[in-house]
Amino acid sequence: MLVVPSVLHASDAGPIAVQSISCCSVRRKAQFARHRLTHASLEYGGRLVAGGLAVAIALLTARRSRQRRQRVWTCAAQKREIEQARWIHGIQEIQEKYDAFLIDLWGVVHNGSKAFPWAIAALEQLHKSGKPVIFLSNSSRRRETNIKALSRLGVERDLFLDLITSGDETWLALAEQSSNNPSAVAASLPEEVLSAQKVLTIGNGADDLEYIAGLAPRRAAFPDEADLILARGCSTLCSEDGTATPAAWAELEEALSAAARRGVPMLVANPDSVRPDGADSPMPGRLACRYLEMGGPAPHFVGKPHRAIFDTAVRRLHDAGVPNSGRICMIGDSAWHDVRGARRSGLDVVLLCSGVHSYALAVPQAPAQPERPSTERLAGFLGALLPEESPTYVASAFSWDGSSVPNSAFPAILSDRAPVVVACGLACLDLAQQVECFPHPDAKIRSKGTKWLGGGNAANTACALSKLGTSSFVLSKIGDDVMGKAILDGLQLDGVDTRFATRAQNSTSAFTTVIVDSAGSTRTCIHSPMFDELSASEVEELLASTAAPDRSAESSDRRLLGLDVDLVHFDARHHVGALALAEAASKLTAVRISIDVERPRPGLDELLPLCNAIFCNSTFPQQWTGIAGLPGALAAMLDKYPRADFVVATRGERGCLCLIRKSANLEPGDGAVASAKLPLTCCQGTFGDYHTLACDAWPLPPGAEVVDSTGAGDVFIAGVLHGWLVGQPLSLALATGSFVAMKKLQGFGARLAPDFNPSDLIW
Repeated sequence: MLVVPSVLHASDAGPIAVQSISCCSVRRKAQFARHRLTHASLEYGGRLVAGGLAVAIALLTARRSRQRRQRVWTCAAQKREIEQARWIHGIQEIQEKYDAFLIDLWGVVHNGSKAFPWAIAALEQLHKSGKPVIFLSNSSRRRETNIKALSRLGVERDLFLDLITSGDETWLALAEQSSNNPSAVAASLPEEVLSAQKVLTIGNGADDLEYIAGLAPRRAAFPDEADLILARGCSTLCSEDGTATPAAWAELEEALSAAARRGVPMLVANPDSVRPDGADSPMPGRLACRYLEMGGPAPHFVGKPHRAIFDTAVRRLHDAGVPNSGRICMIGDSAWHDVRGARRSGLDVVLLCSGVHSYALAVPQAPAQPERPSTERLAGFLGALLPEESPTYVASAFSWDGSSVPNSAFPAILSDRAPVVVACGLACLDLAQQVECFPHPDAKIRSKGTKWLGGGNAANTACALSKLGTSSFVLSKIGDDVMGKAILDGLQLDGVDTRFATRAQNSTSAFTTVIVDSAGSTRTCIHSPMFDELSASEVEELLASTAAPDRSAESSDRRLLGLDVDLVHFDARHHVGALALAEAASKLTAVRISIDVERPRPGLDELLPLCNAIFCNSTFPQQWTGIAGLPGALAAMLDKYPRADFVVATRGERGCLCLIRKSANLEPGDGAVASAKLPLTCCQGTFGDYHTLACDAWPLPPGAEVVDSTGAGDVFIAGVLHGWLVGQPLSLALATGSFVAMKKLQGFGARLAPDFNPSDLIW
């Protein structure tokens, strides 16, 4: 377990206290991996979105811990306190404490193509309050170039005192090598860098030639003669004949390799390793990592988080009249650049959630309307940071008073509790018999193993949700026989609340005979139903006196939907009672509805239009819509059911295909799976008016085999639902579902093994 937020206190304006607990073995591995990736602060991107998954696991374990009465066991030596970070709604809350502000640009004020209106409003208010602002950016371009770009985006020049970029400070340091009063950046660089004349320039493809021309008599040079590498981008190689030639990564590596053999020093004008929007594309910081791996000397950096550029900014503020005793605050969106750099310089710092860490915090990235992350998600994220990465304040976005920053669209789901799900449908026993191969007609064979196990689609999903940390309830009807008691005992053993399960007098509980074919890795199910199904009147009795839609009324523990339910999940069984529940849930705006459909069943015509999420196999969509081809059939389902935000079709060993309504305000998470370095691919695209996500099945570990595929789809759904409810981008939610399905495939029966541990999700 990487980080467990064991205690969290967060009022609307109070401190967020995080206590971090970590297992020694995993922490050592994490520190080793981070050290290997961050030689001389070379890279931070490896933890960018993987941090989102670590956060998810942290909150899962936290929820399980709360279910165990908040008892967290650990060695005293493994326990450390992270400095409290205070949540603020806007800069207005703290502006009187400070004399000046340093503010990052990309992800804070704009995204390269659009300025954020709440940021412009905050800058205007700081200007009216007489608070000088200096923009501090890791842009590899010159100061004037960035000022002109801000003007085009609508950021007026009088709103800031100055703009300092790593690219400009790099240029100035090289241009003034003979100065008697060198800048802080120039003073931080060795003579071999400052005196170099032949520069292998790896450019950004925009202003490379102008940049180099201003450094004459220096000139661009080839790798075999260069005495300095200047990395300010990953797009071009500049040559001495005055051209900047586009270069692929392989060509850049070839040039670096030649320079590394000669021990040429490298100067990096932008320390970033990933794009400011979190995309996993090459940046100069990654070039520096690669150069070091090739045996080149340790690169030199200009920019955040390194001290020299902060010293330059502070000196500029003092020159403008800010007293030496004045208090300065940094505002940025990167824990690894803005927070770490500010901390090294003794400055307070505001960390924003809507920028580079938005995936990890499960909130939209600006310019989407900012949202406040859940308390648990934020606590897990802060707990995963090192002390020098811990901010003074946390805010959703760079806004003045937070009026443009609403709470999450579903605030009840990610507050200070676990999600709550009611699974309505089949709960039964499975008589599982494992055979060498499926028998021929009239054959007599001996089973390799026979077990009575818990089963039923809805029940299996509820059990998996419970193991993942969701509070799960089952609504079903079972007999008053011995099998009925065994069904309830099995659910309760997995942590599922059975208070809404009804018993039918003088009835035999449903059971399924499952023949597991070892040779063909298939399973055949023969279901013996209980004909006394859940009625509408029985559901209505459970729904009696349900709290009003705003859920402000005090709820009884015995009232269905009176438990702050976040989602109701159906498997299309007990369709009369299910419809009564779905109609009631559809009137509660904070409750989502999902359904698992294997084949056409009675009542689906009435249930499907009420659902926000639809799960099915790869054959159902064509059966139901008559449209050939899976993408077209899934699109037809979304066309037919406008309430549905997305539909997912499972495809066995080929993974799954998901179509997402573009107007649903859901984050597909393009690149999140790749950035988290998971062992599967999740490709985003479009089909007509819908986003698409095609996600691979999670590969089995080396040497592992499929033991039983029964219930794999049910636990896959649980993983996706849990990820959706805790705020993961859908691509990561699909990956979570794929992972837990892989775990299930290795065990006998339809449910996750008793020893399943959500901490296994840390990859």
